[in-house]
Amino acid sequence: MNMIELHMLHSFPVTCLNRDDLGAPKSAVFGGVTRARVSSQSWKRAIRELAAKDDQAGHFFAGQRTRYVVKALNECFSAKSTDEKKAMTLARLTADAVGKLDSLEKGNVKTLLFFSPEELAAVVDAVWALNLDDKLLAAAESSEKKEKDKAEKELAKSISKATKALATAVKDAADIAIFGRMVADDHTLTLEGAGLFSHALSTHSASNELDFFSAVDDAKKDAEDAGAGHIGTIEFNSACYYRYVGINLDLLFNDEDHLKHFTAEERKEVIKAFLRAAIMAVPKARKNSMCGFNPPAYVLGVRRTGQPISLVNAFEKPVIADKEGYVKPSKEALKTHWTELKKLYCLKTEAESELPPDNLDALIGRLLENLA
Repeated sequence: MNMIELHMLHSFPVTCLNRDDLGAPKSAVFGGVTRARVSSQSWKRAIRELAAKDDQAGHFFAGQRTRYVVKALNECFSAKSTDEKKAMTLARLTADAVGKLDSLEKGNVKTLLFFSPEELAAVVDAVWALNLDDKLLAAAESSEKKEKDKAEKELAKSISKATKALATAVKDAADIAIFGRMVADDHTLTLEGAGLFSHALSTHSASNELDFFSAVDDAKKDAEDAGAGHIGTIEFNSACYYRYVGINLDLLFNDEDHLKHFTAEERKEVIKAFLRAAIMAVPKARKNSMCGFNPPAYVLGVRRTGQPISLVNAFEKPVIADKEGYVKPSKEALKTHWTELKKLYCLKTEAESELPPDNLDALIGRLLENLA
């Protein structure tokens, strides 16, 4: 496996980056002590959203995860037909073939779908090319249940085959290739993601704390009732996290179902946008009240061949803060562990870079230097 790996130390003050079902910051036990935790799913979404805003390559990351696909499909079919009823019928049947229609009124299917605009346009083209019989489409909207069911069953056979066009090679689904896609109703559309993401764990023992707050009622003028309009508590923590992000370049660019059809320059722009977003993205929970938008304090970037290797065991023994906090001893533990692993397992690297002393552009440049 030819890959690029990022090992990051990310320090946050008062934050609640990723909440559990009770609204508390997530946690995990590692090395016998409780650590602060941020799930990979939470950070992946932040990375995906930031990559889509990249000035150079954002248009490659246009995938959208949603249940509300009927409207998008209807708009595509309406561009091909002036018959609004026919367009909606085709949109409904296509949505049902892809994700099992849940509510036509709401325009949603039963499961989240992850497709790009060009992929949806491709399936619309494939369905339109079937030249489905207008009488059969009209029967699918019949008030007679028997007639309606028979027509829908016959149409579903043809449309289900046309939905394979969702796997068409497009230029706006780099995020789907990296983050992967699972389609329960049609495994042929499932795509293994080329990205590798760990749950972020604090390098040290961490516990949640409670913040008591009160909200003043601005309109309350009664001096005898001077209490707050609302009181409550929320949980938060403070932690220095270790994060791992990797990307399998062989799967991403050499597999038929991924980005093999991209040019060399397009591939480079996709990787640049992804690496930049992976480093800079921060989950948005409580983004206005706790504002945890801090960049990583340290990043080790590596390009090499082999199996993925996380460096989280550098922190199996919890780091103890020194006078300068947790970042410095965490950085020392990470670098020591990496040096030991390279020596012990004879690991070879094609490129390495550290931030600092390199800046973000230099780090990405070194990791892409002489990349075939």
